[in-house]
Amino acid sequence: MRLTSRERRLYTNRAAAPGEDHHRLWTSHAFSHPSTFDTLAVDPALREEIRADLLRFASRREHYARVGRAWKRGYLLHGPPGTGKTSLVAAIANLLEFDVYDLELTTVPTNSHLRRLLISTTPKSVVVVEDIDCSLDLSDRRKNRGGIVDEDNNNNAQLAMLSPGPGAIGRESISLSGVLNFVDGLWSSCVGERLMIFTTNHPERLDPALLRPGRMDRKIELGYCSPAALRVLAKNYLGVGEEPDDDQDPDMVNGLMAQAEGVLAADVRITPADIGEVFMGCDGAGASAALRKLVGELRRRRDTPAVDAMQPSALTAETME
Repeated sequence: MRLTSRERRLYTNRAAAPGEDHHRLWTSHAFSHPSTFDTLAVDPALREEIRADLLRFASRREHYARVGRAWKRGYLLHGPPGTGKTSLVAAIANLLEFDVYDLELTTVPTNSHLRRLLISTTPKSVVVVEDIDCSLDLSDRRKNRGGIVDEDNNNNAQLAMLSPGPGAIGRESISLSGVLNFVDGLWSSCVGERLMIFTTNHPERLDPALLRPGRMDRKIELGYCSPAALRVLAKNYLGVGEEPDDDQDPDMVNGLMAQAEGVLAADVRITPADIGEVFMGCDGAGASAALRKLVGELRRRRDTPAVDAMQPSALTAETME
């Protein structure tokens, strides 16, 4: 009962002087993100698969001990921006009632500091590194060097900071070995019942050493919005599928939903975040008006040449030139 009723916390790491107490490495705030598995705009089958995997993990302490593995699990969430990676992290924390440690790697100066951050976390926690490909250069060494690289003999390859902080010049940087050991080394077993979640928009850029089972046990792709995800969004934002509003014509709402789902099925690429923004812009106008606006936006995208959301727009590219 105490565990269920306790206030869960969102922690973030901060710069600390050498020798500072472990408990001062993190600052915390109350964690109150509203995302749940019932509100996630993802494929229902994938949603239930993730939920079952999490609940199985949380209930298998004895199994992990019996097979000689640390009681932890690693997830890699990948997909275009706006597909719900952060919302899924919050829903996981809410489902398991875990604290969240949001790790900002660009503020970590050394491998030893990274290890201190790890052992200062608590059980029943989710350690999150968002946009890991933007925090550090974790690109595939085999592609960079044009040949096959032995992972075990090259774990000490240095990682270059993309955004080094003040005073970073001349200091020791985090090595690939430090990151790998953080995820799946001897020190990673010091804290049990912990999830390690990395998010990225470009999984192909990451070194395979980071992605192997035991470090990232599950790789979950969150893609563009599907008709099933649209129904979840319509329920969340507009109340579609719940008790009908007296001011709305159910037949009209259902017809507009069918039109929107039909256009989505024609391989129109739009993220849940984009649809949510359309619905937010129609707040108070009613479900019919919001769905009508969405159908117009979907048709516009269908009739417009596709632009890869992961690439700069033509205007941006021209401006850069």
